[in-house]
Amino acid sequence: MNRANARILVACCSAALLALTSSPCVAKPSLKECAEIQNVTLRLACFDSITEKHYAQRSFLNRAWDLDGNGNPDSGGIRRLEPYRKIYVVIHHASSINTAPSSPAPLHSVLTPYDFNHDELKFQFSAKSEIGNYRDIHFFRFQNFRLWAAYTQQSYWQIYNSTISSPFRETNYEPELIGTFGTGSASGCKLLNVGLTHQSNGRSTPESRSWNRLYLQGGWEWDDFYVLGRGWWRLPEAAATDDNPDITKYIGVADMEAHWSPDSEDEVMLLLRSNMNLGHPRGYLELNWSTPVHIAHLSRLSLQFSSGYGGSLIDYNYNQTAFGIGLTFREW
Repeated sequence: MNRANARILVACCSAALLALTSSPCVAKPSLKECAEIQNVTLRLACFDSITEKHYAQRSFLNRAWDLDGNGNPDSGGIRRLEPYRKIYVVIHHASSINTAPSSPAPLHSVLTPYDFNHDELKFQFSAKSEIGNYRDIHFFRFQNFRLWAAYTQQSYWQIYNSTISSPFRETNYEPELIGTFGTGSASGCKLLNVGLTHQSNGRSTPESRSWNRLYLQGGWEWDDFYVLGRGWWRLPEAAATDDNPDITKYIGVADMEAHWSPDSEDEVMLLLRSNMNLGHPRGYLELNWSTPVHIAHLSRLSLQFSSGYGGSLIDYNYNQTAFGIGLTFREW
């Protein structure tokens, strides 16, 4: 073993000792020092001693939004394409199915009901990419700022409905532009997101649905529990082009996501959405539970329960209860 490798091996042992003793005085190897090791086994062990400890120390919101600035040093700190919301595929069963979608907008109601099944395949893809960051801003309580571009697509496929050629009943497209202000706090209030989002189903009348929103979203985190709370303002549209003028009465004006990991394997997620109208309350509830399975390294068995308005855009004013079982793919 040459002198450089011996030095790195000592540093790796020091990092292991640090993990056991929690002493802040023991040095750990750097990425550069690990890269200089010629022996493959020692080099991998060195990288593992850094990355595993670094991963364990970073909370979910820090990892998801790079609030601590420890994202990807190999790209100048810019986070490239990565998961955003949950990526999943589930077999979806609804208590009732919206066979004749309608809207108060002229010519936006289906006159002849479709022959849809209650069972379908529901899947979602979602990704984001950082397009800019400012790591030292000191603006009010905020310490850093990041700008993201994001995209989410959710589809409902009548895969078992061969009588009408198994069509896609609905697909929603949602591009977003998000600015993230990080507080630098270790716990409690961690971030404020300012977002602009467009959501549509890309269809023609009478099924066309779309809207645009500006939103504010706060993020709070304590150990294995975090909450994201969001409120939005719908951008006004001319009556002649508004596909769904009453959408906020059903989908609402605010939502909240609560995530809890009771252990290192399982995850529980609760989504609540509300129109905040005590006289005519409407909203949506979705509960997800996931746990690792051995089908694939990155997949998790998921159970999904939902009830209320707005499971999709075409169903924004349609109330239904649904249950799903399938796979969710891990973000990290």
